[in-house]
Amino acid sequence: MLFTVVFILILLLCAGVLVPSWFDMDKEEKPKRTRRSYKWDGPKTDARINRMLAESIALMNELGVPISKSICPEVRLIGSHCKYGRCCSKGSLKRYTEYDYYIEISGHTLQNTEKSLRNTLIHELIHTVPDGMCHTGEWKKWAKYISAKTGYTIQRLDGDETEDDRKRLEGESLT
Repeated sequence: MLFTVVFILILLLCAGVLVPSWFDMDKEEKPKRTRRSYKWDGPKTDARINRMLAESIALMNELGVPISKSICPEVRLIGSHCKYGRCCSKGSLKRYTEYDYYIEISGHTLQNTEKSLRNTLIHELIHTVPDGMCHTGEWKKWAKYISAKTGYTIQRLDGDETEDDRKRLEGESLT
């Protein structure tokens, strides 16, 4: 077994697929991906997104979805390249103490379609339902209900994203 693993590693090294960092002499050519490189230097919030959040909360209440009454009315923009948004509960991050839930959206997705942004906001709002923090049980039940009642496709991953939305999130060139 050990021989097989070593043999595969040697093959990968010879093929150039697996290159140890000490072989990489051109470190200047490849920028390192660090937390700092994902930093969002734009505004911390956006009036259009906050308005969309208020409209999404109203829609959820109209549909009878039992979302929390203590959701911060301002969406915080973050620099994530690996997710569209997240719902943080009070106490999960030290900076959040006034409301029970806070919604964060990647600033890199501000150019996404309005439907994709609303879909993300509704997805995050479902996490405020009792026992809705995971993508199972109550979250899944309400996501299916909202998808049936509205034109949104609420899934664990954004069902309304476009190819440009995906490229923008991953930091790829749109040209």
